[in-house]
Amino acid sequence: MVVYDLQCAQGHAFEGWFEGLEDLEGQLLARLVTCPVCGLSKVKRVPSGFGIAKKRGGEPDHEMAARLVGQALQRYLRENFDDVGAGFASEALKIHYGVSEARNIRGVSTPQEEEVLKSEGVSFFKVGASPSSPPPESDSEDD
Repeated sequence: MVVYDLQCAQGHAFEGWFEGLEDLEGQLLARLVTCPVCGLSKVKRVPSGFGIAKKRGGEPDHEMAARLVGQALQRYLRENFDDVGAGFASEALKIHYGVSEARNIRGVSTPQEEEVLKSEGVSFFKVGASPSSPPPESDSEDD
């Protein structure tokens, strides 16, 4: 097996393991290789980092790493959870009591609906904040 460095059209870098260069090129032509972050099949081989002399140093790009993790999480949720929108609390209760088919769901809920879910023993977790949520206020004052 040979490891090749790859990059999608959006610039996400990742590795792929192949039998050899011919196998890699065949899979790229058939669009069988997809980016693990965004799912694009427009992927190309890029030079390996160990084969290029470059200056090392500086801090790792934590912001970029966090962005990539966030994108991968969003993609996973999109592909593996049914979007029930504002009906999240209602559908979660139906699933909890066996009225609806058990499955992964995603959506939005109000703080009041979340309290009802907690009191009924429904397990759920929140990802991110609502885009309309105001930023948290600081307890300290700048002079």
